[in-house]
Amino acid sequence: GGYLLSDSDSDSDMESDDVMEESDTELDHVTSLERAAYTTLYLLQELQTSSAQVSALTAASSTSDDNANNSLPSLFGGPATASNSASGLGGVIIEKSRFLMKLSPRIRRLESDTVKCLVGRLEELLVEMRSVMERQFHDDRAPPDEDDDGIGRGGVHPSKERERQARKRRKENLLLMIGHCLRGLALLGKGVDAESAFARVAIMPIIRSKLSMGKLDEGGSRGECAGLFFLLDDIAN
Repeated sequence: GGYLLSDSDSDSDMESDDVMEESDTELDHVTSLERAAYTTLYLLQELQTSSAQVSALTAASSTSDDNANNSLPSLFGGPATASNSASGLGGVIIEKSRFLMKLSPRIRRLESDTVKCLVGRLEELLVEMRSVMERQFHDDRAPPDEDDDGIGRGGVHPSKERERQARKRRKENLLLMIGHCLRGLALLGKGVDAESAFARVAIMPIIRSKLSMGKLDEGGSRGECAGLFFLLDDIAN
């Protein structure tokens, strides 16, 4: 009742190990992209905060200069000490702002490149996910195969079962990596880019395969779009 481990089974196990190693590498790459999105977001926030601090410092300095001109000097040097402290802190803020402003073009370039990589990777993952789902849909509706030993009438051949389990693991990894891409784009406020990628890769191919002028006008005259309801129902289901 058992199965002997053949050369083909051994080769399948080796291929499975290679696939798992490749999946780990892909997952590391997508995780790195999400971390790049976090880093980019932090730099953008620092740039915005620094600019706001400089603006507030400039306004406060102008106000304090006006007040100083209208006040008497203190014998204990209290206001002067506070002024020196504020001046020192302001110098640090201004120096930081100058440094970040020099990096501003590179930060913006980092944002653009990170979004481009995330969108590109998301599209690749969605294409593969569609392929995996189509294969699963086909296998679920295919009649059981029967080999020379008659396996397939009441059970599943081990090779078929391994393929099914490998496809299941791949689907889980794809969902995980898609999640990393979507979180990275959401962090950078690029949800619209994610929606556009999903529409291009997942929605438009289905619409193109279903939509035609004949189906659109089915049941009516040309231009009435009488078949639109049935066409939308077919696409949705």
